Amino acid sequence: MSFSDILSRICSSGATRSNILTDGQFVCSYGDSLPLLEQIGRFLDDLTVSEREPGCVALECVNSVPGALLLMALLEKGISFVLAPPSGSDLKPTPHFCRHRVTVAPAEPADGATLVPVRYLRAERNPLFNGRPESPSKIYLRTSGSMGISKLVVHSHEKMLGNAANCITKYGFGSSSRAAIPVPVAHMYGFGAEFLPAVMAGASIDLQEKTHLLKYLERERQFQPNIVFATPTLCEILMKGYKSPRTNYSVFVTSGQRIGEELFRSFDLLVNGRLINQYGSTEMGATAACDPGDTLDRRATTIGKPMPGVDLRLEPLPGEESGGGQLYCRHPYGYEGYVDEDGNPLGDIAAGGWYRTGDLALNAPDGSIVVTGRADASVNRRGYLVLLSDIERKMERFAAVRGVIVVAGRDENKQGQRIAAFCVPRQGAAVDGPELRRQCFDVLPHYAVPDEVHITEELPMLASGKVDRRSLAALVG
Repeated sequence: MSFSDILSRICSSGATRSNILTDGQFVCSYGDSLPLLEQIGRFLDDLTVSEREPGCVALECVNSVPGALLLMALLEKGISFVLAPPSGSDLKPTPHFCRHRVTVAPAEPADGATLVPVRYLRAERNPLFNGRPESPSKIYLRTSGSMGISKLVVHSHEKMLGNAANCITKYGFGSSSRAAIPVPVAHMYGFGAEFLPAVMAGASIDLQEKTHLLKYLERERQFQPNIVFATPTLCEILMKGYKSPRTNYSVFVTSGQRIGEELFRSFDLLVNGRLINQYGSTEMGATAACDPGDTLDRRATTIGKPMPGVDLRLEPLPGEESGGGQLYCRHPYGYEGYVDEDGNPLGDIAAGGWYRTGDLALNAPDGSIVVTGRADASVNRRGYLVLLSDIERKMERFAAVRGVIVVAGRDENKQGQRIAAFCVPRQGAAVDGPELRRQCFDVLPHYAVPDEVHITEELPMLASGKVDRRSLAALVG
C-alpha cells in the first residue's frame, strides 16, 4: 500500500480524521490536512519537482506542523528528497543532484492560529545542480558522522514504509496513541521510527522543536502523550525535573547512544517501567528493541531481539573465546546503498544482504543481544586490544561520575595510541581528573588506563542526539 493510500484512509476514517498534528503554535487535524497538502503540492509543482519531471529536493526540516505537512506531501507524491536538519545545526552542503533547497521557517507566536503552511516554506535553486535526472521515490538521509565522515544513505519510499510498519507493531502505535516527538524529524530516529509510524497509524502527534526541560514539561501537561522517543540527554534532563512518576506512558523509547545502567534503572522508575533503548542506524532504521513488558534487567542491559523480519548474527573475531563478535544485520527494509554529493553510487549492501554494523556484541542466554562496544572504537596498547567502551563502563561505576566518553587521540606514547576520558560529574560531587585517573588503576589493566581524564559539565552533542566524539578526539594530543 502506498503512502497516498494510507493518508487517504487516515483522513477519511472516523477513528482518525479528528486526530491532530500540533507544534504548540498550530493545530491541524488529519481531516483538515487534505486542502493544505494540495497547497503544498502546487508549491512543489512550481519547482518542477513532480512525477512529470522527476527531481530531488534538499529539505531542511524543523519539528513543526508546516514541516510535517511538507514531509507528508513529499511522501504522498512519491518525490525524492534529501532530509537534513535546519541550518545552524550540522548542516552539510546541498547535494548537487538536488534541484532546490527548501527550508521550513519556524512559526512565530504572533502568527495566530490560521495555518497557511506554504507561508513557511522557502525554496531556492541549487546553483550547483548538475542536471542529473533522479528516479522517483528515493529518500536520502545523512549519517550522524559521530564516528567518522557523514555519508548519504539511500532508501526507497516503499522500504521506509515497511520499516515504519515494524515500529507500529513493536510499539503499539494506533488511533488512540498520542506521540510526542522532541527529537529531530530530520534524522532516521525521529522520522523513520516515530513520525512516520505515528502518521501511518493516524495517531495524534506533538512536534517539539529545541526542547528543554520547562518546555517539555509544559507540553507534556497539555498534550498528555503516551508514546515518546527521546535522546539519552533528554532522559537525564527529565530526571532532574520529574518530581513524581509518570503513569501515562505505554512506551518511552530512547536511542542514539548507550545509556549507563544506573541512569536506565533510575529513569525507568519514573516512567512506570516503560523505558526501552532502541537499536538501529541510518542505514537499517529500527533494528532491535526490547518490549515494555520485558524484565528491567533485559531492558537495561540488552537491545532485545530483532524487529520482525530482521536477522542479526555475530561474526567471531580472531582469538575471541567469549562467544561474541562483530554484529551483522540483514533487514528486509534496509538501505539501498550510499551516494556521493553528485548522486554517484559509492557502494551497496555486502554480499548476501548482510550489513556490518560496526558494533561488537554477545548473545545473552535468553536470545537477546548485548552490544559491548564499537569495533572501530578500539586501540592497541602494548600489544593488547583495548575497547574504549570497556573503559567507559568501568569508569561509570565511580561514585562521583554520572557519564563517561573515552576517545583516542592521534599521537602515541610508550603505552600505544593515546586515550582520554571525558567525565561528567554527579551533581554536587567534588572530583578532579587526576583523582579519577588514580581510581582507574584499581579497576583497569595498567595498559588501559587513560592518559588524560578531563572533567566537563556537559558533552558536545550532534543534532541526532549522539555525542560528538570527533570534537572530543580533536582535543586529545
